[in-house]
Amino acid sequence: MHSHVRLGIPLALGLALFTLAAGAMAERPSGTSARLMQQAHAAVDEGRLADARDLWMAVWKLERSQVAACNLGALSFRLGDAPAAVRWLSLCKEMMRKPRTPGERELYESRLADLARARQVVGELRVVAPAGAAATIDGEPVEFDGGKPVPVLPGRHVVRASSDGRTAVAEVDVPRGGTREVRLAFAAPSGEAGAAGGPGASGAPGAAPEAADGRGAAGGAGVPRPSPSPPPPGPRPDVIVGGVGLSATLAALGGVMMMATEKKEAAGRAAARSAGPSGCFRMTWPMCRDSASAYGDMRAFRTVGIAAFAVGGAVLGATLTYALVPRGQAELNVSAEGIAVMGVF
Repeated sequence: MHSHVRLGIPLALGLALFTLAAGAMAERPSGTSARLMQQAHAAVDEGRLADARDLWMAVWKLERSQVAACNLGALSFRLGDAPAAVRWLSLCKEMMRKPRTPGERELYESRLADLARARQVVGELRVVAPAGAAATIDGEPVEFDGGKPVPVLPGRHVVRASSDGRTAVAEVDVPRGGTREVRLAFAAPSGEAGAAGGPGASGAPGAAPEAADGRGAAGGAGVPRPSPSPPPPGPRPDVIVGGVGLSATLAALGGVMMMATEKKEAAGRAAARSAGPSGCFRMTWPMCRDSASAYGDMRAFRTVGIAAFAVGGAVLGATLTYALVPRGQAELNVSAEGIAVMGVF
């Protein structure tokens, strides 16, 4: 009996030590993650949100957990990185289990609210690229998960796909809250396009844009394409300034002439009244000659003033026409929002 006990104790002790060692080896990643999580929580308490997000990213690389995804999304939202917040919070929503307790439900609703607010300030870009191609948006590598759109900030973006030395590039404007799709395709190499030759070459998949006119890539390889015609010149500022200045000068001259007209009319009336109750019965009287001269000047000033106003108005109209009327093909769009005129001005 005693010998049986002596043999059993070492065996039990060995099994216990083996179990503890195996458990420690299995918990080592969890222990590292737990330490990183504690450091991330401390960084949040100290207001170091960027450091906290980096720590949660390290946790995510160790074990792709729902907790790491949710915290990465929440921190990205607080840091103002709305596209990253949408990516991580969407993943958090997919990985998060159905809430079972009031605390879990509150946390779940908080994450959904952050996701909804982040989506309000971004757009989405769906990229269709050749299989195996590496894609970037504004120079940043992106991965496409099952054709899901990539959240981006509103504005213009450059999308690039490359593979085996071939590159396809496209630019697209993404509106806030909207989704745009970009399809990238590599142009066929000139050698392959020339070998294709035949009538169906222009319709082959991946053909270069030059082959789209039905001539084939081989037929257009050595023919220089005509350069696009330059846009029509816009209005010259010196002409506009000169026209407005001349119009203002003529308007001022017309005003001066009209003021002189009123003065000469008043002088003629005064001279006529000075001739007596009968007025200018005899034109040989000096005051009557003065009155007639004043009325003559009045008519001359009035004519000049009216002509100055007319010419000034014509110059102003011609200047506005030169500045505002399109010199190229104009397009008029009428919609419920109003009337839009597009052209080269």
